[in-house]
Amino acid sequence: MTDRRWNVKQANRAASRLMTMLLGPERMQRPLNHMRMFLAPNELRPFVENWPGVAAALLSRARHEAMAAPLDEAVQSTWRELMRLPELPAPQFEDYAVPGPLCEVRLRRGEVAIGLIGAVLTLGTPQDVTLQELRVEMFMPADAASEATLVTLASQDA
Repeated sequence: MTDRRWNVKQANRAASRLMTMLLGPERMQRPLNHMRMFLAPNELRPFVENWPGVAAALLSRARHEAMAAPLDEAVQSTWRELMRLPELPAPQFEDYAVPGPLCEVRLRRGEVAIGLIGAVLTLGTPQDVTLQELRVEMFMPADAASEATLVTLASQDA
C-alpha cells in the first residue's frame, strides 16, 4: 500500500522479502518510495529486465496523478523529484492519457527470475480523506515458476 506520494506504507511478507533479496537488508531500513524504487538507477532498475516499458508505465501513472492534483504540493514535489532522476526514457505523454490498468514487471537477480503483473487500485469515492490518499499496489505472479518463488520467499523464516 502506498500513499499519494507513492511512499510504501505497508507490504506483505512476500513483497518485503523480494525487495530485501533485490535491494539488500540495509536499504529496507530506509523509507521506500514505489516510483523511486523502480526509476532510480541505484535501486530496482538493474534488476528489471523490461525496465524501459516499466519506466514508461510508471511515469505515465505518476504524471496522470500529478496532473489530477495540481495544487497538491506534496504530489507535485515528488513528481519533480522523479523527473530529475537520471536516464529516464524520453516521455511519451499524450495529453490526458489515462495509464493502463496493468503493467508486467520482469525481475532478475542471478538465477532468480520473477515475472509479475502489477495493478494499482485506488478508492474513488471514500468517505475518509486518509483512505482517498492510499493506493493498493498489487503484484500477481505472471507464471507458475514466479508463484513458486514468491511462495518460497513468503514462507522463509525472517
